[in-house]
Amino acid sequence: MVSENHSAETATDGALSPDDLLPPVEPPSAGFILQLFIVPAAIVASVGVLWLLVTTLATGGEKNPDKIVGALRSSNQARWQQAKDLADMLRLPRHYPELRKNENLASKLAQLLNEEVEAGHDDENSEQLRYFLCRVLGEFHVDEGLSVLLKAAREDVDPLVRRQAINALAVLAHTFNTLDPPMALEDSSLQDTFAQLAAEKNDLLRSQTAFALGVFSMQPAAAPQFTEQLELLADDLFADARYNAALALARTGNARAAEALVEMLQPEAIGLSVAREESSATQIFKRNTLLRNALEGIAGLLEKNSQLDRSALLTAVRQFVGSAHEWKAGGDLPKELVTRAEELLVEYGVTVPR
Repeated sequence: MVSENHSAETATDGALSPDDLLPPVEPPSAGFILQLFIVPAAIVASVGVLWLLVTTLATGGEKNPDKIVGALRSSNQARWQQAKDLADMLRLPRHYPELRKNENLASKLAQLLNEEVEAGHDDENSEQLRYFLCRVLGEFHVDEGLSVLLKAAREDVDPLVRRQAINALAVLAHTFNTLDPPMALEDSSLQDTFAQLAAEKNDLLRSQTAFALGVFSMQPAAAPQFTEQLELLADDLFADARYNAALALARTGNARAAEALVEMLQPEAIGLSVAREESSATQIFKRNTLLRNALEGIAGLLEKNSQLDRSALLTAVRQFVGSAHEWKAGGDLPKELVTRAEELLVEYGVTVPR
């Protein structure tokens, strides 16, 4: 996914990169950059105190889940920041090697998220806390958070929290897919939840769901319903949902991906997809991400499905190469995209336009 439209990460071996998450990628806004770099002196002075808090939370917390959860339960207006810090700790496995496998901590965080979802408070602090708890639970290497993430994805009052829960489910599923040996996530509500999410009225929820379904469809002995829902989403009226579904189907060689992949190389279709982005910079960023994913999706589909009629796909790639100068008129077009397209043409015996 790219941004709201955004993603999650398309390699044919099943590994996911950040670019695969077509919607979500959120390029930083000017306001965010100002906040990040133009920092008041008072905040600079507080960094040392904050780092001490994080370090204390980390070193003590890995052994004391109650301390972490107690801090998150507090009425402190900055409690959501503590959740974010914990998420960052989970992404530093060299420093906290056992944290991701801490079943006790994951269980307590899941209980807290469940309470917050049921309470359904719509104030900013509560919504931020639920958002980051979803993110945190997706980073674990244990499945204690699975049931409550499914619940948050279905029931939370905030669409942003629901999207984060779906993304966390995708991250968790990818982690289990890459274990040695791979393991499937199992929950009695899993298939029904994704069936509900795939039919949501909210475009961005369906788009996020399409990406997550792609990850779940790669589980060992994956339920066929996941692929069936992806095939339906490949015809979705919302472009980003179509594209996410197509990229997922392409990884398994499913021919239903072809039509949307061809569309992803058409200037008119791309123009409509990126038009909702607020700035020209984010429009160019999303456009180039779509083009990159389209080319990798086509490469994967052709490799996985030798029986597929290649003509439409390769014609679209050839037209892309031939019109590269026109694409550049709409913003910087990375040279490696044209090079990748030319390599595909050569690989399948198609003349490269000059």
